[in-house]
Parts: sequence; C-alpha cells; structure tokens
Amino acid sequence: MDSTLSTGKAPFKAQACIDCGQDAAPPRRSAKAVLARWWRAYCRWDDRRRQRRHLGALDDHMLADIGVTARQARREASRWFLE
Repeated sequence: MDSTLSTGKAPFKAQACIDCGQDAAPPRRSAKAVLARWWRAYCRWDDRRRQRRHLGALDDHMLADIGVTARQARREASRWFLE
C-alpha cells in the first residue's frame, strides 16, 4: 500500500550524502517539538469535549437563541472528542 494514500503525506525519500554517498537518515523531531505537538492536540480535544458538554447542558430556550434544535445539540454533544 502506498504510504501517501494512508497518511496524506509524501513518504520520506532518503537522499544520498554528497560527501560519502550513503543514504541520509530521516530528519528527527526534538522531544520538545513532539511534546508541544501532543500538548496542542490535547488542548484541542479538551476544548471540544468542554464545548460539547456545555452544549448538551443548554435548555430548549437557549438552544433556540443560537438556532440549534435539541436533536442537533444531542447529536453534537454525543460525538467523540476527537472528531
């Protein structure tokens, strides 16, 4: 299976080192960059979870104010936080 199809990104192509002719290793991410990326994802997921919990707690009058039906609110509030 082509990795471009599964990830949406082009696969890393090793390039030969100009000096020695050996294949170069893929670029490494620093631990700080990896942690920062995970932290941003966690914050995004937590924000979605919080917003959906609040949406599920609104009464019909408040939902009408924002133009959302109770059914739409329940459906959105029941979604998983990663979506």
